[in-house]
Amino acid sequence: MSVLTLMATGARETGELTAAGYIYIFRCMDKRDSLVSVFKALADPTRLKILELLKARGRSCCELISREERGLCACDIEEAVGLSQAAVSHHMDLLRRSGLVNAEKRGRWMFYRRNEAALAGLAEVIAKAV
Repeated sequence: MSVLTLMATGARETGELTAAGYIYIFRCMDKRDSLVSVFKALADPTRLKILELLKARGRSCCELISREERGLCACDIEEAVGLSQAAVSHHMDLLRRSGLVNAEKRGRWMFYRRNEAALAGLAEVIAKAV
């Protein structure tokens, strides 16, 4: 659906979208939009490496993570990929927004783990599409 059609269905005379217009756009959003963000997140070798690292159990140097828990602290990811805190934060934000990673603040640090349900769902979608 074009932006012009959306504007006609939910716009005021000033050209601004009303709340109903935004709701309409949200309902019209396709799953393809979320797939695009997932594939963009997976397109970077560093982010793929981070997803692989997040599979590990008990590899964190922080006391915030138990030995049985999967995932890593941000400091562990920085060390493993050899990037600055800002670069790692950028990569993790893209992975988190795409739904592939869950983030949780623990003390001063961010703890990241893979969203296994989202990864399984992605595999299902790919299997059906191919």
